[in-house]
Amino acid sequence: MTDPWAFGWTPLLTIIGFFVTIGIAYFGFRTFERWKREKIEEKRIDIAIEALELAYECQEIFEIIRSPGTLGSEYEDMPRRDGEAEPEWRSRGPFYATLKRVQQHADFFERVAKLRPRYMALFGVPAADSFKLIREARAFVVVSAQYLCYRPFVGPDAQNQRIRMECDVWGGMAEVYLPDYPGVDRVDVRLKGFVEETERRCRPIIDRTYAVAKSKRWWWSKNPA
Repeated sequence: MTDPWAFGWTPLLTIIGFFVTIGIAYFGFRTFERWKREKIEEKRIDIAIEALELAYECQEIFEIIRSPGTLGSEYEDMPRRDGEAEPEWRSRGPFYATLKRVQQHADFFERVAKLRPRYMALFGVPAADSFKLIREARAFVVVSAQYLCYRPFVGPDAQNQRIRMECDVWGGMAEVYLPDYPGVDRVDVRLKGFVEETERRCRPIIDRTYAVAKSKRWWWSKNPA
């Protein structure tokens, strides 16, 4: 009678080992793919949280920069013009102080600039256009403060021009003049637009993650080990 195992154990073990190797590779690949997806999702969450933090911080930063309240110490180093009287010098002081506040918060604007490429990688190039709103808002404040501080207003439209620029510099002033000067809230509109756009894109990512984590905690509380 022919022995069915006469061909030997070595080929059989080789075949078994081959299938075991395939199984390990398959499940290892699936584990790696799952790990990679988790890492990508973690990056998405980190960027979304950071962007939302910057959006809310942005509101606070511009409130400080555009605060109408000014201390004399904020512009005590402002150079005087030749023959400039004390009242004229002090009238320019608040705008000089605004420019200093912008410089003092330079690190915030650097953080915004550094986040933009990562935000672009997460949401796409068009989505990063919202970051331009911050740059534009800052530019309106700086240019208007420089003009108010260093250049005189002349001509028939001088008063209107001054009002528009003061609305750029001082927070809350645009609300008063908006009925008579449409579009005078150009800084406020851009800040609001940046916050709303950031919330629209980032809040769902954060809320979905929180909902999943909350669901897992509930499941474990109902099914203790």
